[in-house]
Amino acid sequence: MEVVYAHRDAVPATKIALDFDAGLAADDADKLGVQTLMMDLMDEGAAGRNATQLAEAEETLGASISTGSSMDRSVVSLSAVTPNLASSVALLADVVRRPTFDAAELERLRATRLASIAAERTSPAALASRALPALIYGADSPYGRPFSGNGDETSVKAITRADIQNAYAQWIRPDNAKIF
Repeated sequence: MEVVYAHRDAVPATKIALDFDAGLAADDADKLGVQTLMMDLMDEGAAGRNATQLAEAEETLGASISTGSSMDRSVVSLSAVTPNLASSVALLADVVRRPTFDAAELERLRATRLASIAAERTSPAALASRALPALIYGADSPYGRPFSGNGDETSVKAITRADIQNAYAQWIRPDNAKIF
């Protein structure tokens, strides 16, 4: 075991993760990508703040909020300097409890997602990663979806703001969360 000592003048930091029991496998077959798109949108506007204002608040506090999904989990995490922990946790709570799911941000992220899917289709490794889950688990399995969570062009184009809000209401709930 290696022990790493921080510099004696270092500012202590705290990390918190809110882990929700839902991930890529929770997407409806005709709405692949909704879970990751919803998670990406959560930190693009919340509680009356737009993405820029959220980023500025994080910078002011010395905090970082990030979101992500795996096949079975969705996570919102916070890394914050401990002296600003209370304010940082309040900001995290806004992101988790009061995301705006702004229509303009949805369209921006949709365009980015479509570009990512197009890029996946030009890379041999990404092509294999897209094909492998269906070969292992079967195309009809919730685990037979691309590991990237990007979905496909048809499903991403079909996702609406209401779909995002419904996924949020279904999965991002206190009774579905674990705090680490």
